[in-house]
Amino acid sequence: MEKLTGLFERFAVGALTVLLMAAIVYGTVVIAWSLIDDLLHTRDLIAEPKALFDIFGLFVAVLVGVELLKILRHLLQAHEVDTTLVAQTALMALCNKVITLNVSDSSWATLVGIAALILALTAAIYALRKAH
Repeated sequence: MEKLTGLFERFAVGALTVLLMAAIVYGTVVIAWSLIDDLLHTRDLIAEPKALFDIFGLFVAVLVGVELLKILRHLLQAHEVDTTLVAQTALMALCNKVITLNVSDSSWATLVGIAALILALTAAIYALRKAH
């Protein structure tokens, strides 16, 4: 049974890796297409802040995908989850939320919650690095 579950785990993680690579390629193409389209249809070289934040959000989303790929690759090689990588990826995903967040539409509780999450993840990454 152990051999079967190990084989299944490798298959599932391998399939997720292939799907994630396809999503990263797709996201990269969307970013490139968006930038080229914006440059071709802009008369002045002045960008709107909302458009820039949308593009930055896409960049960070693709980077989160790359970090998830590192986690999956580590899982395939070492057969264990690297908690430091997971915490770093979570922090990166949270930063994506901060970048794309409309502060004027957010409640104070949401902003305090996000700040608390950032502090907690930062402390966790620090503690995990000190433990190794």
